Amino acid sequence: MPAYEELESEVIESGICSCCGACIASCPLNHLQWINGTPKRPEKKDACKDCETCYHACYKTGFNESKIEEMIFGRKRREEEVIGIYRNIFEAKANDKKILSKSQDGGIVTAILSYALNTGIIDGAILAENYKWKPEPTVATTFDGFVEAAGTKYGTTPNLMKIRTAVIDHALDRVCVVGTPCHIRSIKYLQYINFELYPAITLVVGLFCRENFEYEKMRKRIEQSGVDITEITKISVSKNFFNAYTKENRLSFPITEIGEWVPKHCLICEDYTSELADISVGCEGSGDGWSTVIIRTETGEKIFSGLERSGVITTKTLGDLDHIKEVSVRKRRKAEHNRETFKLKEDGYGVKKAHK
Repeated sequence: MPAYEELESEVIESGICSCCGACIASCPLNHLQWINGTPKRPEKKDACKDCETCYHACYKTGFNESKIEEMIFGRKRREEEVIGIYRNIFEAKANDKKILSKSQDGGIVTAILSYALNTGIIDGAILAENYKWKPEPTVATTFDGFVEAAGTKYGTTPNLMKIRTAVIDHALDRVCVVGTPCHIRSIKYLQYINFELYPAITLVVGLFCRENFEYEKMRKRIEQSGVDITEITKISVSKNFFNAYTKENRLSFPITEIGEWVPKHCLICEDYTSELADISVGCEGSGDGWSTVIIRTETGEKIFSGLERSGVITTKTLGDLDHIKEVSVRKRRKAEHNRETFKLKEDGYGVKKAHK
């Protein structure tokens, strides 16, 4: 009978844990906690005996992409659908100056949340806020809360550990989950296994993600360049460079120099565009100041159509879909290669380094 011990050995200690927080949310007695960047059970409790809840809540232990696609879309993805199943795709940007002042690109995620809150579609959202460029999970229930959490963060964060906080502590019953592909796969897996609190999730917004970085390694590298991380006003990754901006200067590091920042679970992730979300949002393929928006489900379509009719966003035809497809294919191939590499290493064979 698999329990926390198996979760710890097979997922957490092996390095494939994506730090999504689902195992913490799944424990009805709050025995799992977020400690030093990983889910941990500080002390074995009597209630843990013969309990499999946290193990089976982890999507790494039982994820079946085809079955989950059928659950969401009513069919499996076809081979040529390299960015997943979708209904429409746009470039878009918010028209609200307050949103744009805090946003990384077009401010579309914040605009979606604001519209959904104002129309009663949601009563709150689980997302990540920025604490000295270290992402921290939070529950926001107001427009100001959404704006405060706006902008891209580079680092893993256990967003889903806040499900129980949102539903139980805040008594929310129409919650939006915002996250990277690992969060989205995890939350849809919780739906697939009929997690008791999933009915409170009414909207899932996914973010594009090439890979994430370990916060402490990123902080140390920036501070080695003579800049305190609190001075950074914006971080971006573009044209094979990691860029960190202050009010006066820009630090740029070649991507090849920061490969050691990337955790193992990112190296084996094959989802670039959050393929299982209701709506996916990123910047690839769009011009500066715009977001790429992929509408995937009927729920996502209804919400985005309402956004357009309300006049709070501007949309136009996507500029470069081929580039998004190229990045998606490349990420999937890299993940397949890296899984094979790690398997050979586990079996004791000496092989070339994993692709960064």
